[in-house]
Amino acid sequence: MTTTTIPAAGVPAVADAGHHRGRVLGAAIAGYAFDGVDLMVIALTLPLVLKEFSISMVQGGIIVTAMLLGAVLGGFIFGPIADKFGRKKALVWCIAWFGITTGLGGLAQDATQLAVLRFLAGLGLGAEWSLGATMLAETYPADKRGKANSYMQMGWPLGFIFALACQYLLVPSYGWRAMYFAGSLAVLVALYIQFFVPESPVWLKAQAAKKAGLGGAAAAAAPSAKLSDLFRGTNLKTFLYAVIICTSALMAYWGVNTWLPTLLVKERGMGPKDVSTFLMALNIVSLPVYFIASFIVDKIGKRMMIIVSAAISALSLYGWLGFGWDAQVFFILGLVHWATATAMWAGFGAYLAEQFPTNIRAVGVASSFSVGRGVMSFVPMALGAAATATASLTTAIGYLAVFYFVAAIGAYLLRETADLG
Repeated sequence: MTTTTIPAAGVPAVADAGHHRGRVLGAAIAGYAFDGVDLMVIALTLPLVLKEFSISMVQGGIIVTAMLLGAVLGGFIFGPIADKFGRKKALVWCIAWFGITTGLGGLAQDATQLAVLRFLAGLGLGAEWSLGATMLAETYPADKRGKANSYMQMGWPLGFIFALACQYLLVPSYGWRAMYFAGSLAVLVALYIQFFVPESPVWLKAQAAKKAGLGGAAAAAAPSAKLSDLFRGTNLKTFLYAVIICTSALMAYWGVNTWLPTLLVKERGMGPKDVSTFLMALNIVSLPVYFIASFIVDKIGKRMMIIVSAAISALSLYGWLGFGWDAQVFFILGLVHWATATAMWAGFGAYLAEQFPTNIRAVGVASSFSVGRGVMSFVPMALGAAATATASLTTAIGYLAVFYFVAAIGAYLLRETADLG
């Protein structure tokens, strides 16, 4: 792809958004797929890590928390980078970083080394979803934005399925470390974005307008977006509500994702193949749900999609884990909950991107998500402790249902707008 330059401003010309939307969408799906692979590597290998390193569930939770804390910092790092240097550059850098550091995780010799490497990988993971969602929202028109975001969300179950396939095919012969080596393939996605995906047209236009208005050296010296901008004027209210939504949704969703494999092994008595089959079924269900949701989200609105789906998810999670169902009912109710929880994310990223002005959009989305991750980063450790105290991981996870209700309330209180000005 070649670009021309605006002589007066020195800003690359805006590529035809319609012509390149497929590439951007493909990159967003692939990036989020490896985000899912990376995040689920520790969840899927955790039972084996606990055994090999002879550590408790609480210590295992600390490893997961280390990764999530890194992700918190990563969001605050790459959000400002994306607003200053471009969505594309920041996305390339963060994906390449977590791809490399995840691969190194396969060389860890004890729990401390693995925790450190998970923390470093988290720095790259912290902004991938936020940057992908922002770039996608700035490439698609308002009436197709929710659908595009729903397609991007398909990357998560695809990544999960890829991780499960690696677990099934690689772990029996090569051990859990092979999962981390497979995660390093994310670097290929970074290379694809670097060479084949254009920069966000909205960001480029904003940069061109800024330089044209200020001119030359003045434009170069113009202050960049800062985190403090989120606390000024109407941005503060928007940021606070966005934090509430992200925190609640992530606490519920990630709390289940982290410990579900361990729950299935320790409390449902499943073997490795049964666990893989169960988790595979859950994530296969997500694909048609996202496809169906892509036709609904732009019709009823992204805000309403979050409100309804989150409320139903709260009920379905409690119904699934709040009672001692037999294996068949447990499986069916798991599918039902997974479908409702999946639908909540269909327009989530686009909804957040629409809340903030262009000059602080990446900062706003990444920071909201990072604060949410920061709060929920203690959930895996807390659930491990709660499971130890109650002697039931199932009961501990079931309590997370309340956070879905909080996410629904947060979305109800926050506006909906399609303006990306």
